Amino acid sequence: LYPLLQCLAMSSSLGLAELSVCCIIAVLAHTSLAGKAYDQLAGAQKKYNLPDLPYAYDGLEPHVDTATLRVHHLGHHKAYTNKMNAALEEWRAQEPHNELAFAPIVEILEQVSRVPRQWRQPLINNGGGYVNHIIYWSTMCPAPSSATPTGSLLVDIENTFGSFSVFRERFTEEAGTLFGSGYVWLCEEAEGEGGGGLVITTTPNQDSPLSQGLHPLLVLDVWEHAYYLKHKNLRPNYVSEWWKVVCWEEVDALRKFWKSLTLSRILNEKLFEIKKHTQT
Repeated sequence: LYPLLQCLAMSSSLGLAELSVCCIIAVLAHTSLAGKAYDQLAGAQKKYNLPDLPYAYDGLEPHVDTATLRVHHLGHHKAYTNKMNAALEEWRAQEPHNELAFAPIVEILEQVSRVPRQWRQPLINNGGGYVNHIIYWSTMCPAPSSATPTGSLLVDIENTFGSFSVFRERFTEEAGTLFGSGYVWLCEEAEGEGGGGLVITTTPNQDSPLSQGLHPLLVLDVWEHAYYLKHKNLRPNYVSEWWKVVCWEEVDALRKFWKSLTLSRILNEKLFEIKKHTQT
């Protein structure tokens, strides 16, 4: 489905009817992933909710302990959610005609340089914290079915890094050497209709890779609050245990989410252009 939509999106000869059908297909492809916590990130929300975890608080034991998971979700993630909503509410009230203020949080982070200065850093910190944690929760699961990715994701990892083991070693090294608080990511470059290559990157604090033109696929939170109750200052132990709950099926589903979102945007833009042209 995605290669078909990609070819259609790149075509310059489609008419209004054909593009309308393509948009419907893209929407169906996108809604087939509905129910995931990150699905709400694609749509504008008056107020964002703290999503439930996709597992119980003890669901990742013994690798991620119950106490840490509970305080991480109900304490830290909830605080980012509330502060993000407060910043958005204030921005929207003061600039009711600024379309970006009412855009989905994903688009705000993608265009964060356009956010007025007084709300920019609060949204980098709290909008980033909101989205980063959703990706973090979504790509872990109890008893993953496989310790490695499969299909096209595995092929792309092997083509980019040489092998999965090399990728894992490089990712683990980044997690061990990242100074202070932040995240380690596997991302896909968001350029063009078909996306770009895979990259390992890090971000400090709650900065989002979306602001760097990247689509996050997998993330490791290396803030101390993610592991200190169980592992104290032994970050390598936490990283080793985290690999045991990485859910590659969910990573692949997240990749499809970004692809469908990108194609939906492209097709809608082309549909808007055709409608505008036919009305003149």
